[in-house]
Amino acid sequence: MKAGGTFLIQPVASSPIFTTETFSDEQKEISTLTLEFAEEQILPRKKQIEALDGELSRNLMKQCGELGLLGVDIPEEYGGLGMDKVTSAIIAEKISMGQSGSFTTTFSAHTGIGTLPIVLYGTPEQKEKYLPKLGSGEWIGAYALTEPGSGSDALAAKTTAVLSEDGKYYVLNGVKQFITNGSWCDLVILYAKVDGEKFTAFLIEMDTPGMERGPEEVKMGLKGSSTTQLILNDVKVPVENVLGEVGKGHHIAFNILNIGRYKLGSADLGGCKVTINEAVKYALERRQFDQPIAHFDAIKAKLANMIVRTFELESIMYRTVGDIDQSISRIRADDPNYYNKINKAIETYALEASICKVYGSEMLWRNADDGLQILGGYGFTEEYPMAAISRDNRVDRIFEGTNEINRQIIAGQFLKKALTEELPIRQRINQMRAVMSGRPFRVYSDILPQEKTALEYAKFIALHAFNESIIKYGQGMRHEHQLLELLANMFINIYVMDSTLARISQAAESNGALPEDLKTIGQLSVFEKVRHVTREAKIALLSILEGEELQTALDELNALTRHTDMHLNAFEARRYLAEVLYEKGKYEY
Repeated sequence: MKAGGTFLIQPVASSPIFTTETFSDEQKEISTLTLEFAEEQILPRKKQIEALDGELSRNLMKQCGELGLLGVDIPEEYGGLGMDKVTSAIIAEKISMGQSGSFTTTFSAHTGIGTLPIVLYGTPEQKEKYLPKLGSGEWIGAYALTEPGSGSDALAAKTTAVLSEDGKYYVLNGVKQFITNGSWCDLVILYAKVDGEKFTAFLIEMDTPGMERGPEEVKMGLKGSSTTQLILNDVKVPVENVLGEVGKGHHIAFNILNIGRYKLGSADLGGCKVTINEAVKYALERRQFDQPIAHFDAIKAKLANMIVRTFELESIMYRTVGDIDQSISRIRADDPNYYNKINKAIETYALEASICKVYGSEMLWRNADDGLQILGGYGFTEEYPMAAISRDNRVDRIFEGTNEINRQIIAGQFLKKALTEELPIRQRINQMRAVMSGRPFRVYSDILPQEKTALEYAKFIALHAFNESIIKYGQGMRHEHQLLELLANMFINIYVMDSTLARISQAAESNGALPEDLKTIGQLSVFEKVRHVTREAKIALLSILEGEELQTALDELNALTRHTDMHLNAFEARRYLAEVLYEKGKYEY
């Protein structure tokens, strides 16, 4: 059985992964349907949405409900479609291609954190009461975790809940901050501490007396989405509206964040594709010095880099969600602990979900920046999409836990798996020792053998730095935040390379040949990222060791690094990839 983090210790392409090339016919149909809705209904109304037109956004949400796009995660018995997580990720990706970050945020908050906690933790009565309304778009959902004084440290919340003397309701008081859909929501999933201690989730209808909406926040981006405070003054919530168990709200909050993270990566993937499509369109039309700027070498390099990043993100995104679906598929529908086991299946891939969130948010930022640069002065104007994408995307590194927090989660999860021996990391480290003793490791493959070999040595390099860190700090390593960030960066790059090469290998085996453009993407991906892994490992070793221990560790690092040298004319590779893009006219992978 697969488990989260196995990519670090297993050889690349040792088992099949889910990719876009393996979409079912139904998933392809839903992808087409959603993209058509995004381009025909959202994109033409982008300016109106950005003017914070709540009525328009609610109408668009109802249209999404009519198409079934809001109910993909809702079980059929409650009016939804009850489909897999891959389909849900596809919808999130395609909605974002309507080029309205604001509506994407409204949609995502509603379908994700505003609905899924009820699906996964609600009682049958709660599901019957609320899910049909949320799935149809009749009601808009919201999620209230953050407070003025607590963000990443969610358990420091000050909102209180006190049980009434007759035991029929809780009285809630407090303030929630930065609530997406705050002005428009009909139902909010809100966290408070029972008796000031027991962190608990509640379902609160917004017409409950004492519920007050604050004014709209004036934001840098996402100006067409509603973001307000929610103020609670002696709000009486019936005991039957406790979601899950009293004192167990943190289980809901943290696991729902895992889903929110990979779905944010999905939305960022759609944005990455938009940046490429808009940039190449402009580059082919814009003429300078009597030729399209697409012919200039620097423009080709930027577009090629945008393609590689997007392909990488697409590879890790659907691999992650596919693994989650595969785990869920093993759970019997009539299992009395069905939803608890779904939560466990999702939690298993928490570190991969964090990688999707971090990589997606940062690659869209880089794509948007390159896209804006290609458009030049026009890219800085609101007439073209790059300015809005840049503004709207910036918050993605803060949403669903900051990228700093998510990097701590990624490295922390590996530390936990190593210390508990959930993953046989020690065994892999012993293999690494054998390699450093003079038994070279080679990947024998007809498909990108140089790149696969370099990747396997990159894994050894990361394990080398990781092992030295554990020896140095043990469990105390969780407090070494700069070190954890470097380790997380190495693990992220390895997951990206591993997923990209595995996807390309599967495509080549399926087609009976390796397409030249896919080969080039794989070469560029590994060529760049192996160097980053080596650099970060060296920085880590220099920062935690000294004297003879440092010199020995550096010698061992150099012994591994020798095998990561790659021979690639990166200039020609990028030129070729750009020319393929010009022929296609848009991103098509």
